Order: sequence, then C-alpha cells, then structure tokens
Amino acid sequence: MRSWIIFLGLLFTTFTQAQVITGRVTDLNNHPIELAVVIIQTNDSVYVNSTYTDSLGSFSVKAEISPFLLTVQHLLYETYQSTYDSLTIGNIQLNEKSQTLSEVSVTGERPLAKVVDGKITYSMPHLLKDKMAVSAYEAILELPGVREQSGKIQLAGTNGVTVIINGKTTNMGESQLENLLKNMPKERIQEAEIMYSAPPQYHVRGAVINLVLNNGISETPKLQGQVNALYNQGHYANYQSGATLVYNTPKYSTDLMYSFGYHRERTGEDILSHHLFDGKTYEIEQFDRGHTRLPVHTIRLGNDWFLNDKNKLSFAYTSEIQQWTHPFTSSVGTYSDSENRKKSDKPIQMHNLALDYASGFGLNVGIDFTAYINHTTQYYQEKKAGKEDAFNAKSQQDIRRLSVYADQNHKLGKGWMLNYGTKFSFASDKSSQVYHSLRKHDWSISNSYSKLDEYVYDLYTGFSKSFSDNLSVNASLTGEYYKHKEIDYWSLFPMMEITYRAHPSHILQLSVSSDKTYPSYWEMQNTVSYLNGYTEIQGNPDLRPSRLYSAQLNYILKNKYIFTLYANYIDNNFNQLPYQSSERLVLIYKTLNFDYSSKLGLNVMIPFKAGSVLDSRLTLNGYYDKMKCDNYHDISFNKDNLAFYAELNNTFNISSKPTIKAEVSGSYITRNIQGPMTISSMYNVDAGLKWISPNGKAEISLKVDDMFNSWVPKYLNLQYKTQDLHMRMIPDSRRVSLSFIYKFGDFKAKEHKEVDSSRFGK
Repeated sequence: MRSWIIFLGLLFTTFTQAQVITGRVTDLNNHPIELAVVIIQTNDSVYVNSTYTDSLGSFSVKAEISPFLLTVQHLLYETYQSTYDSLTIGNIQLNEKSQTLSEVSVTGERPLAKVVDGKITYSMPHLLKDKMAVSAYEAILELPGVREQSGKIQLAGTNGVTVIINGKTTNMGESQLENLLKNMPKERIQEAEIMYSAPPQYHVRGAVINLVLNNGISETPKLQGQVNALYNQGHYANYQSGATLVYNTPKYSTDLMYSFGYHRERTGEDILSHHLFDGKTYEIEQFDRGHTRLPVHTIRLGNDWFLNDKNKLSFAYTSEIQQWTHPFTSSVGTYSDSENRKKSDKPIQMHNLALDYASGFGLNVGIDFTAYINHTTQYYQEKKAGKEDAFNAKSQQDIRRLSVYADQNHKLGKGWMLNYGTKFSFASDKSSQVYHSLRKHDWSISNSYSKLDEYVYDLYTGFSKSFSDNLSVNASLTGEYYKHKEIDYWSLFPMMEITYRAHPSHILQLSVSSDKTYPSYWEMQNTVSYLNGYTEIQGNPDLRPSRLYSAQLNYILKNKYIFTLYANYIDNNFNQLPYQSSERLVLIYKTLNFDYSSKLGLNVMIPFKAGSVLDSRLTLNGYYDKMKCDNYHDISFNKDNLAFYAELNNTFNISSKPTIKAEVSGSYITRNIQGPMTISSMYNVDAGLKWISPNGKAEISLKVDDMFNSWVPKYLNLQYKTQDLHMRMIPDSRRVSLSFIYKFGDFKAKEHKEVDSSRFGK
C-alpha cells in the first residue's frame, strides 16, 4: 500500500482543461456591445469554436490552440479581426458602420447541436431561452434524448449516464449531486457536452453529460448573485430557498452557495400475494401507507486561483446535512398489522473536499476526499393478534473515500495527441446493525458488523487524431485492478470514438465503450431490514460488479435532427426485485446478479418550429429488451420485451412585452420488464407558465408536473413459475410549483464539481 502511495505521489498530475479565452467588446464610447459573435480560428482560418457577448459585452470561449485568429462580428459594427497568443484579450472596440439600414429584419436559425472534438455540444443559454427550467437539474432534462425515470437521469441509447461538471468527477453520490444540481441556477451553465464514450482523462467510463460553466474571472472586481424561493405542492407541501454569491477578479474567483429545503413525500403500495409454500397457496394482502420528512442544508464554497494564463489552482468544499429524518410506514392486511418508524440518531452528513491543479503544459493533478455518516434507529412494532412483537434496530454507516489522480497529454504535431494517466481510489466502510428486542424475542442472530476496505487502481493510455477536417478518432485502453475482501479483479476497458463529417449538414459518429458498475456499500452488507411483518430486505455480501458494453451510431442531420442506433449488453447485471420465498411466508427483496441483460434500439429526435410562436421537439425511441438469469433464488428466467417511448415538448411565445412563455409536454412509455417482473405502461403531461421582468433580473414560474399523477407504474406484476405477486403503487408524482428568482450584479456562471456518493446510503 505504501509503495502505491509513493508511486502515485510521483505521478500526482491531472488532465489539461480546455483553455478559456476571455475578453470584452465595446463601442468607441466604451459602452458594452451585446450579442456580438466571437469566432476562434486557426491561423489558416480553420474553425475552432465560437460564442457571443453578454449584456456587459463580456465573452469567454474554449479553444486549445495558440496562437489563434479572433474575429468579432455584429450587424451594426465593422468586423474586427486579429491574431492573439494570450488567453486574456482585454477590451476590443468596434467601429460603427458608416451606413446603417433602418428596419432591417434578419431571420435565421441557430444550430441546435454541434460536434466539437467528438462531443455533441449544446449552447445552454440558447436551448433554455424559452424553457421553464429553473435549476441546472431541470436544464439537463431539456437536453435531447435525456429524461428522468424513477428519480434518475436517463440518456437514450446508453446503459446509464454520469453527470460531471467542467470535466471533473468527485466522490459525492447520486442523491447529493442531484440536490446540488437542483439548487444550482441554470444561468451558470454555458454549454452541455454529451459523450457516449468518455475519454479516460475524465475518469469516468461510458456515457457522460459534461456541464461546462463560465470561468467567472473579471477584468475588475465584481460581486454577483441570485436568490431563489420555491413552493412545491404534492400530496404534502415542500419548500426550498437559497442564495448564490460569486466574487470575481482578474486573478481569482470565489463562489458561495447555500440552500435549505424541507421535503415531505407520501409513500405506499398495495400487495396481493398468492404465495406458494409447502404445497399450499396462501392469499396475503398488505396495504402500506407512509411518508418521509427531512430538512436538507446544502453548502458549497469554491475558489479558483488563476496563477497565470495557463495555470490554475482550484479548491472546493461541498456539504449536505440532514438535521433529522422521520420516515414512517404503517402496514395493514391479512398477514401483518405493523408500524415502522425511523429517526436519525445524529445529523446525516456528507462532507467533500477537492483540490485540483491544472498546468499549461498538459499536466493536471487532483485529490478528493469524502466523509459520509448515517446513524439511524428503526422502531418496529407488530400488533397482529398472535404475532405481537417489537424491537429497535440501530444502523450505522461510516464511509471514508479518497481519490488521487494524475493525467498528462502531449501534442505531437500533425493532429496527433497522446494522453496517459492514473487514478487510485480507496474506500473504507464501517457498518453495523444491532437489534434490541422489546418483547423477549431473541434477535441477536440478525445482528451484523462489517468493515469493508476497497481498493481501485486505474492506469490508461490513449490518443486522438484529426486526419482531416472531416475525420477524427479518439481511442484509449484502461487497465484496472479492483480489490475487495479476498477477491480481486483485473479488467481492461477499451474505448473508441470516430467522427466523420461527410458534409457540414451530415455528421456520423460511432462510439464503443465498456465499463464496470459496483453495488452500493450497504447492499454488500450481511444485513436484514424489516419493512413489515411480511416483507424484508436482505443484503448480499457475494454481489459481483456488472460489466457493461455499449455501442452507439449517431447520425446528425443539419445540426438538429439526431438519429441514434444503439446496442447495450450488461454481464452480471445486478437488481433488487421481490421474491416469494419457498422456505417461509416472507417476501424478500435482495440484490442479485443476473446472467445478463441486453437492449437494442433506435432513438430519433426531431425539432420543428411554427414561426416565432411555437418551438417543439419530438422524441421517439423503440427498443428490444432481454434479461436472463439461471439462478434467481431457486428459479430461472429468460424474458424479453418490445417497448416504445414517445415524448413531445412544446414551448409557446405568448408575449414579448412583457415576456411570457408557456410550455406543454407529454410522454408515454409502453409496458416494460425488470427481470421476471412486468411493469405497466405510463404517461405524463406537464404544463407551465413563465414571466420575465423587462430588465431580465426577475422570473416567476408556475408549473404543474405530471398533471394526472400517472408517471408511476400503475401495476407491477410478477407472474412467473412459482411466483404470483401483484403490486399497485400509490403515486405522489404530481407537483404544482411556484418559483421566484431574482438576479443581481448581472449573475454569471462559476464552475463546480460533482461528488460521487452513488454507493452511499441504505
């Protein structure tokens, strides 16, 4: 272990971030010029990137090139063009055209998507201009091919997608990242990049959505910020409020974000179980109803120090604190009459520290540390006559996770780029669950204590090559060594992405990648948790990671129509599904490895407009799904299914003075499968109205999500061999929300990192 730390210390470097060119455009009287087009090209006029100026005349644009040709264009001013080799341009003054045209109307359509270095890139200010999205999380859901299902972000054609920020991943998990994104203003996002096969220097494999935020530096010291408030009414009322401050100077940038939310949701399901046990079928009905309540504090403090034009040091602290949590469930039925309460013994906390240094010669180093603490007590009481029982169960989970990484790239000339690097991760999970009987029942057999140490070593090398303006290739190979308990795994992960531009209006992109997915730490513990007198959750210390293989072929027509043919295969896919035990009358939820699951499909995204009044986007996705397992408890299954998903988003421009926008969208998905279980079809209708103040600083939005409370499966049926189970979910997905936002100091973006805690929690 010590030798690895010494080795990693010598390699302590990280991948080069894209250089950011900044400047300001004004007229001869030093008044800012808004919406001037800024174009970056090579000295031989090959296009690299472009952007436009904001209301202060400022711009920032990524370009990994020096020197470069900079062009500034505006309808009312003379074109400016000059060559630079510095990232800080300073002030550019434009001369007004000597002849101007009165009452000129220019009609055009900005490309929805462009492909930059193999990444499908979207300008988020343009994409979100008329949308109801308020937060960064909602902004992600506006991306073509992206939707939310079962509380998770899904990207069509992939096994799963990881959201990262400014090309960085850290140790914060899914729930913490989701909360951070829901509190981050959408205005902070400059671009969103979709990569179906992320290069290894991102330290995440497979599909990625990278949120690119403005760098936040300013020629003069400037304080900016935003305050926001949200009222959200589902079955229960929810509240959220927060503030963000950003202070920028030419050399450093500091941002502070605080948010408080009070969340309460209804839970529930009806269970009809025809349970075969000992040659007899038992009819069991249980009706579960419950709710969860918790307050959440989210804090983030970030600092960037620009040592010079090419070197930057970044530090960020992110914290999420739940003061308390009070889940409650009651279960009434033919088999059990129980109450199940939980409360936190101390605040549930996540603290993340991240330090990163990016050099100007392709070297990048970083260290990331996360601490997670979750101590809760379950109070369970069974009141059914003849089955009376009661116990307390204290559960504790303490996780420490450390990652260090080092990356280097070299420009070799003639379009070749060589990159290589390493990453080491260590996680320590101390967990326990101790039962205390209140009815002289011996529960000691259910007690569990465990200490899990996990080591992951990654080493990669790869290259990218532009063979011409029309063809580029990015390929790499990553080797990984994984150790947990007495088991270790050696794995190789190839990745390749080829982009061919047959014509500016016709782009083909082929992506191939592989990855591994690991179960959550709590799923790997030897624990048993009781939901009611009939249902229990069992841990599985024998879980194995899943191996994922993915391929996508994208055809992008006219930079807006996107067709994706995809194939995905998951070996040892793990899932947690219900199972009627053959040994006793109990319904067991236990995460198990399937033999495999596979999916083959086609996704089509078609945008269309009707003048300046209607802006719409139609998404169609059809796929064939198959899952197989030879050892699912004491049975086997081999199931397949054809499914179809459709979504239509519509934005209406009701008024320009004042600015009033409306949205109506709908989704539908046919029947699906999850292992041997069948999930019923679902549909969803959303609607909203947004008002923007004349100065653009205030926004008020009224929105209804899932108007008919139907974006939850109505039925889940398990009718296969010895299994006969019917479940009806009690939905709480309809939300009526009213939000208010006020920006001051011309609020601009500031970069964040996400923290991966997807394997934390219970």
